[in-house]
Amino acid sequence: MSHACQEGHTGDHQLALFRKKSDEPNEAGGAGEGSVDAGSPGSGGLPSDSARAAKFYKHAQSVHDTGNYEYAMTLWLQGLRQDPASQTGLELFMKSALDFAARAKKPGATKDQLKNFDGKDGVDRYLRALLVWGARPADVPAGMKAIAAGTKLGVAEGAYWIGERVLNRARGDEKPKKETFVKLKDLFLELGAYDLAVQAGNDALSLDRTDTALEAQLRNLSAQATMTSGGYDATGDTGGFRKNIRDDEEQRLLEEGDRIVKTEDAQSRLLAAAKQDYEARPSDSAAVLKYANALIDGGTSAGEKLAMEILLKAHKDLSEFRFRQKAGDVQLRRARRKLRQLREAAKNGDADAEQTLEQAETKYIEMEIKELELCVHAYPTDLGFKFQLGKRHFTLENYDQAIEYFQQSQNDAKSRFVSQVYLGQAFDAVGWHTEAVETLRGALQAYDSPDDNLGIELRYALMTALLRKAADSGDIADAQEAGALASGIAMRDIGYKDIRAKRDQIKQLVTELKAKTA
Repeated sequence: MSHACQEGHTGDHQLALFRKKSDEPNEAGGAGEGSVDAGSPGSGGLPSDSARAAKFYKHAQSVHDTGNYEYAMTLWLQGLRQDPASQTGLELFMKSALDFAARAKKPGATKDQLKNFDGKDGVDRYLRALLVWGARPADVPAGMKAIAAGTKLGVAEGAYWIGERVLNRARGDEKPKKETFVKLKDLFLELGAYDLAVQAGNDALSLDRTDTALEAQLRNLSAQATMTSGGYDATGDTGGFRKNIRDDEEQRLLEEGDRIVKTEDAQSRLLAAAKQDYEARPSDSAAVLKYANALIDGGTSAGEKLAMEILLKAHKDLSEFRFRQKAGDVQLRRARRKLRQLREAAKNGDADAEQTLEQAETKYIEMEIKELELCVHAYPTDLGFKFQLGKRHFTLENYDQAIEYFQQSQNDAKSRFVSQVYLGQAFDAVGWHTEAVETLRGALQAYDSPDDNLGIELRYALMTALLRKAADSGDIADAQEAGALASGIAMRDIGYKDIRAKRDQIKQLVTELKAKTA
């Protein structure tokens, strides 16, 4: 049957299916669409029934393949009702939605679609917002409602994914409005997506350079975005920076498992086509990347090894560093997978895994350093790679090397502030207390919000460096400045870290130094 014929029968077909009794099983294997069970509660009280969601997804894919995108959209959302945090369901829903929007005679969700998501709970509100936005993907306000609904429901990854696409749509408007980007900035702040908030804020600022208040806010947001990604806001907790970066790595390991799942048949077809194209054009960059990506997406060890071989050959033949860089990414990905398995074993009480875990983590960071060094050599003016190298050396307590890279990366506006904070900490770690104090004091003076969480972190770091400097040099002025910082932090939050003990320690030092000069 042609696409036109399929579209002509869409309405009757869909209505017939939705008229089933609520207790009648549907093709997805669950209850009738009119009364889908929300599934068992997952973390945070959200439904989490991935097995049942998968049944809906299987049916949705079959319906999508027939060209019945309207009904497929509904089925994807019915699957999401079982597991709202499913990134797979969200992304595949959007694929059907885009096809639906491209062919729909009248833009927007249909009544038949909307009636399935008219509940009052958070899940239905999120699904309805997704449906309205998906049926009109160029509707930025509808997209913003979907971001807000996802944030309120607690599906952060999904809300972030939606946010990236809505932001790009807003940028594509013929007459972009400052107010739109300001609203997006605020939505991203509520979500905790500081990187997107900075992007949206910069878009707003580009439309009104006179908004000094927004400019000042963006400086702080840029610092927040960089610090959050670097893990600095957890400094002082158990494990310090090393724990921060390892926790960040743990998150990366988890996220790797959330890629879009393709059917085996579809994956085989894509791989075969990419291989054929590569064999016909082995010196074509696009063909190389397409084949390598298809092998990597397959998720097999043999496929990843072959992808690395192809990429390294392309690097040698075409002299393009990006192929070597991608091969390194694959190697690190394989290492991360092994590290994740070791962590899980250690978490489950495997004594051997517990003993070798720290050594394995160190070895992995050393692998990262080698890859980053190649990137620095290939892109010497890209200070972002130097910042990342500095972080890795700091984690391994290679403070001299860390200092060298942070001194360079602080010249990059994107990482200036956090580079200075790391730099001050590195100076302090090697006993260069004067340099640590001057660096941290300069960073604090340049920071516009000394009373927010990052500002408190920075004041605490400066206080610690001043305390050590005063203890070494006997300078009472440094001890008194440390005391003033400790008092300020305690007045704001008496339970902050070990501030009570630090304040008492500083008071004792000031008393001792005064006694010596009396």
